Amino acid sequence: MREPETAPVVNDTIPFEKRLQDEMKIISSSYSKRSKRTIWTLARGKTIVVYLLQAQKFIQSHGGTVLLMEELNENPNAYQSAMVDILTPKGDSLKLTFQISDNIFMNNASLMSIAFQTTNLSPEIIAKLNSFDFPFNLLIPPFGLNEDFYKSLDKIRNKEIVLWLTMESTKLNKVHNKLRPLRIHHTAEQIEETINAAKEVLPSAAGIATRYGEQAVKHKQLLQAILKPTEKRNMWFLDLSMEDRTVVPQTCKDLEITCKIAFPYNPDNSSIEDYVHQKLREAPKSGTSVMIIPLTEQNLSKIEDISKKAAKQGTTLVDLSTLFNSK
Repeated sequence: MREPETAPVVNDTIPFEKRLQDEMKIISSSYSKRSKRTIWTLARGKTIVVYLLQAQKFIQSHGGTVLLMEELNENPNAYQSAMVDILTPKGDSLKLTFQISDNIFMNNASLMSIAFQTTNLSPEIIAKLNSFDFPFNLLIPPFGLNEDFYKSLDKIRNKEIVLWLTMESTKLNKVHNKLRPLRIHHTAEQIEETINAAKEVLPSAAGIATRYGEQAVKHKQLLQAILKPTEKRNMWFLDLSMEDRTVVPQTCKDLEITCKIAFPYNPDNSSIEDYVHQKLREAPKSGTSVMIIPLTEQNLSKIEDISKKAAKQGTTLVDLSTLFNSK
């Protein structure tokens, strides 16, 4: 009787310590006579807790044992640090200190999207947008603008378009009717018809964002009627209403639809410079950041060097679809 075949045993000759270094992607390793520990410097972009969990998972899955993991509260040489004692699979002990660099960021440590609200495109603005070396989003009203505006979109590179749909708000009046707002009294069929018509105007649109809409995001039935055709067309939903009582997160969760809340620039709260700075700082802290500003020549001049600033802190500039699909 023939014996069953077994998978060949691979003799892993790479030392455990080296494999752990590769897993953690350390920047440098040095020995401290004072602490009698080997110091591994790690790139900034993850918290020390995330690094420790990553190390723990690797150690345990490769036959090692964690003897000690303890965060250090004071380390003037690092952003964050921790002591880590390990028993290797061969029984050797490793006494390590993980420290996160103050100023070296890992590539793609965080993601940031920049979106522009616009109802007007001049040749100067188009030229400026085409000079950018990063992808961006354009929030475009699908109704109420002339044909030349929509044709001029073809001249813009690196763009991802978002349907900037007007929704129920106390700010709406008869003047806004040309924008075909989605109202509470509309039926689900009427709302789907409007979204379909919007998609015909801008067929490449990847998502829907609220314009006005502070009443819409509080009204679950209206929201459901908007979200169902959104999902049907494989689009995502972005709540820009700045409404504290929004039911978007729960409604999207119930319908299993990809949604996010973002906060556009509000001139009543800060200067454009402060807003840009705040959004840049937000990215490495939370992992993602969404900047939404009106599309004007003046505002574009405020973000001319943003790709350099983002790269310096390990933030990658991506379109909203990429950010939405990131984990």
